[in-house]
Amino acid sequence: MSKNLFKLNLIFVFIFLNIWDFAVNRDFFNGMILGVLMFSPAIFLWFVGTVRAAALITLISTLEFLVLAVFLFQGLEFSGFKSFLETSFWLPYLIVAGINGFFGLKIYSEYREQKGKQQRIFATHDS
Repeated sequence: MSKNLFKLNLIFVFIFLNIWDFAVNRDFFNGMILGVLMFSPAIFLWFVGTVRAAALITLISTLEFLVLAVFLFQGLEFSGFKSFLETSFWLPYLIVAGINGFFGLKIYSEYREQKGKQQRIFATHDS
């Protein structure tokens, strides 16, 4: 699963962000550079694919998601719908940060459940 998320993040950064940036700003590579800066830790950690990496992805993605959500909602609150359309450039970044955080949390919680079951099994055999 982590290899698929690694590929998803690479496709998002290198292909989708170029198309998105050209559609919104008529410029190339600006969105991709921002995406590389934001998602390079997640891309590297999905490549590593360990449970600790998934936990770290969850922390980083949660922080990114919260910062981007505040940024988008502040744009809506301060300037209304007109400015929200301008700040909606960040919406795909918010979505992918949420996806990374969700799947990182899912992998980590499944690992913790399995580890808890193994500890209970060993505790019953010791008794």
